Amino acid sequence: MLSPEQLFLLGIVASVIVQGLRLLSERFGFVPNKIVISVALMLIAGGLGFAFFGAPELGADPVAGAVNIAVSIAGSALLIYNVLLDKVLMPPASKLAAAIKFN
Repeated sequence: MLSPEQLFLLGIVASVIVQGLRLLSERFGFVPNKIVISVALMLIAGGLGFAFFGAPELGADPVAGAVNIAVSIAGSALLIYNVLLDKVLMPPASKLAAAIKFN
């Protein structure tokens, strides 16, 4: 579960991403496709998931510990990714969302 402070930070990150995409679009004429945006948002979400929740301890079994770390970071990153994707491609950025090539 995300705290109000974390959601506030996600809103700021989403605003910075939208402004960066608008800058790329308006100033340089580059409109990234959906895959590029999805990969970038997933990388950002993974970093934020690790920053917000950290990684669990490795434990006695290194393989099980590594899987546990990967699953916990991926799970939190997926939650953050969904929030970011919703914020980046929603109505305030509808011109941007309309310009993105979904094919």
